[in-house]
Amino acid sequence: MAHYPDWKLVTPKEDQLDQALIDKSEGKVKDLLTGLLNDEEIYLFHSYANAVSVRRLGYNDHGPVHARITTYNSLKILYYLREGGVQTSLEREEIGTFEDSAVATLLGCFIHDVGMSVTRDEHEWHSLNLMDSVISKYVRNLYPDDLAKQTVVRSLAHEVIVGHMAHTRIHSIEAGVVLIADGTDMTRGRSRVPLNMDRDPMVGDMHRYSANSVRRVEISRGQVKPVVISVYMDNVTGLFQVEEVLMTKVKASPIMSHLEIVAHVKGQEPKYYLK
Repeated sequence: MAHYPDWKLVTPKEDQLDQALIDKSEGKVKDLLTGLLNDEEIYLFHSYANAVSVRRLGYNDHGPVHARITTYNSLKILYYLREGGVQTSLEREEIGTFEDSAVATLLGCFIHDVGMSVTRDEHEWHSLNLMDSVISKYVRNLYPDDLAKQTVVRSLAHEVIVGHMAHTRIHSIEAGVVLIADGTDMTRGRSRVPLNMDRDPMVGDMHRYSANSVRRVEISRGQVKPVVISVYMDNVTGLFQVEEVLMTKVKASPIMSHLEIVAHVKGQEPKYYLK
């Protein structure tokens, strides 16, 4: 386990994800990750957001582990798109570099669910309100002599946050990547806590039980499309998770045409949603 500040209680899963994120990053992306992973204010917001989500509302994890999984998957998708010849919006518009796009993607993604510390409804806007000063701090540190770049990256990080629920239409590749990555955190271990809570059935239980049938989600480089998302499940209840959660986000994402989505139900032929 890496060395952490005294105030930070890190689970083995968080430590594993921290190491994976740091090991696969460089330049400004690595500098930003190092700061975010050791930011006490963000850590406290993530922890409280998770308490509200799981204990108070009965939802699945929206805390430190979710932030890391979605960030890791976002960067993975972004890099696979690059390898597949897809430019980011900042690159295509000649406003910034791929590194700038990665910074904005990372920054928005890591804090996208902080607003769950307030409420579930419109929590993306609460995330923005709570975290804008944090976003400003990091973009100033990363681009100290470039106000134009600060403005662009800050704005793009905002789009990433407000767009992750597919309630607000987004237009950038960067925000589209995070929208998809957020939907990939659906495996059974991620829904175990709320499933085991002792309470009467309520609206939303289908989401938890369908997620409990999903064994793993793999994001890989495709042969025809740049990115393949494969969902492996034990039974057909997991299809609800793909159809109602992941595909809702896919259909609202600007990167939809670059994705292949396939569900693998144990004992059945693969079911293709995008090919």
